[in-house]
Amino acid sequence: MRKAFTLIELLVVIAIIALLMSIIVPSLRLAKRKASSAVCMSNTKNMAMAWFSYQSDNNGRLMSARMDGVENNGTDVGWIGAPYRNTPGDLHNTAVNTPPITKEDAIRGIRRGRLHEYLNAPETYHCPGDTLRKSIYDQVTPFVSYSMARCLYWQPNRSSADYKYQVTRFGEITSPSSRYVFIEVAQERNWNQSGWFSFGAPEYTDGVRWGWWDPIAINHGDSSIIGYVDGHAQTRKWQDPFTRERVEKLSRDGVDMYNIEYPPADQTDDLDFMARGWAYRYRP
Repeated sequence: MRKAFTLIELLVVIAIIALLMSIIVPSLRLAKRKASSAVCMSNTKNMAMAWFSYQSDNNGRLMSARMDGVENNGTDVGWIGAPYRNTPGDLHNTAVNTPPITKEDAIRGIRRGRLHEYLNAPETYHCPGDTLRKSIYDQVTPFVSYSMARCLYWQPNRSSADYKYQVTRFGEITSPSSRYVFIEVAQERNWNQSGWFSFGAPEYTDGVRWGWWDPIAINHGDSSIIGYVDGHAQTRKWQDPFTRERVEKLSRDGVDMYNIEYPPADQTDDLDFMARGWAYRYRP
C-alpha cells in the first residue's frame, strides 16, 4: 500500500518552492530590465543617428524639436507630428479625453514628422520600460517615450523673441559628443507636450542658475538612456535622491507642478550633468 505524504513533508516541499521562487523572480525581473534597457539603448541610438543624418543632408540645418514645426517659408521641419486620427483636426491640444488616443493615432503622428523619413520604424519611438506612465486625461500610456531638447530649434518662427535662445544649425553646437538631443520623458499629458523637453536653463531663469523643469523618465531601475547629437547613446545612472523622487512627486501632484525647481545644494550632480549636455550655451 502506497504511503501518502505527511503534512511535514508537504510543508517542506512548499518551503523549497517558495525559496526557489524568491531566487528566480528577482533574477527574471533583472533580466527583463536589462532586456528593456538594451532595446531602449538601440532605439535612442537609432533616433540620434537619424537626427544626425537629417542635418547632414540639409547643410547643417536642424529639424525642429517642435511637433509639426513650420518655418516662416512654410516648410514643415517638426521632428514628429502629434497623434493623428482618421478624422483630421481633432487633436490640436494635449487635453484629450474621449475617445482615448490609440497607438495607431500616435504612429500616424510619427509618420508626419521629419525623423520618420530617416527612421521608418515606429516601434523605435517607444521604450519597452515605459509602462507605468498614464495620461491624466484618458489614462492611456502615451506611445512615444522620448522628447528632443528644447534648445534644438524649438521655435521655427523667426519673429519670436525666443528664436535667439536656441541652436538652429549643427555647426553652432560645441562638443557634439557631450550634447544630448533625445531624453526619456515622464510627461503625463496625452503625448509629450509639443515634442520637446524643457530644462531650466539660464535663458529661462536669471542668466545664471540651472534647474529642473519637465519630468525625465527613469524607466531602467535608477537609470535613463540619453541620445547625443553625434549619434551615440549612453546610460545615465542618476545620483541624487531629488532627481529620482521628483518623477513620482510630479505624478502625484499633477501637471501644474511642471515648472522650474531647484534641488538642495548637496544634490546637484545630476543637474550639473544635464547642464553640461544642454546644447545652447547662454550668454547674458
